[in-house]
Amino acid sequence: MSTTTISSPQRATGGSLTFAGVLRSEWIKFRSLRSTQLLLAFTFLAVAGIGIFVAWVQAWTVQGVMQSGMGMGMPGEPSTTMTLDQAQEALGFNLYAIPNAGLQIGILILGALAVMLISSEFGTGMIRSTMTAVPKRLPAFFAKAVVLVVVSYVLTLLAAIVTTLVAIPIFSAYGVELSFGTDGVVYSILMGGLYVAGVSLIGLSLGTLLRSSAGGIIVLVVVFFLLDVGTQLLTLLPGEFWKNLNQYVPSVAGGRMLEITEKAAFITPFAGGMIFVGWILLFMIPALISLKTRDV
Repeated sequence: MSTTTISSPQRATGGSLTFAGVLRSEWIKFRSLRSTQLLLAFTFLAVAGIGIFVAWVQAWTVQGVMQSGMGMGMPGEPSTTMTLDQAQEALGFNLYAIPNAGLQIGILILGALAVMLISSEFGTGMIRSTMTAVPKRLPAFFAKAVVLVVVSYVLTLLAAIVTTLVAIPIFSAYGVELSFGTDGVVYSILMGGLYVAGVSLIGLSLGTLLRSSAGGIIVLVVVFFLLDVGTQLLTLLPGEFWKNLNQYVPSVAGGRMLEITEKAAFITPFAGGMIFVGWILLFMIPALISLKTRDV
């Protein structure tokens, strides 16, 4: 009788479990699902498509506003044409925000995907196999986080670039100059990916804490959409505290991080970024403690 001995790759090479090995395993799990591939493709098309549509609407609107500014001079004075800056101020938007015009749909889809990346493992019991393979547990979480951050950032970055490339001739057709050299455009493209990556980390943390796909997605929607609406309603209450509360919620602070201009009585872009990082840690630290100490 012959005996066949099967050994793991790590043991065969005399090595031990490494973070690179865990990361490779999580990447294989992530990309091997056809549903995930289709969802990422849909997200890219949705973010870029909505961004392009918004760019067309804004270009058409800006042209109309600039033309409506003709003949605004005082009687006896030559008529003037409203400048681009004046038109943007009247409409309440900036050209450098165009690359991220479709960002909200990306936040929702990729945030939900981040929740399900780990909550689905709790739901099916697959998390036991994951934690058996990675007894320290935390490396598995960080490997998932790295995969999500890279995928979210790259996808959002590419969608922003495509949006800008298509928006440039659209704006040009309406007599408005937009390019990658426009002040703040490149910054907006780079920072938009970081914003969505941060949302993905919050989604992963919610999935770890709640261990429920439905529960995690509901909380994500509340945090990034309904909390903004609720704090805006609170501004109707008397007192400066309620009037300033809205700018500290994750969606507003994160959105402020994407801007380059200072606003009176409002947090700076840097402060918005720091507040957004604080929100990420607020969810991630309890998630790590929960994963380390709770039974799976």
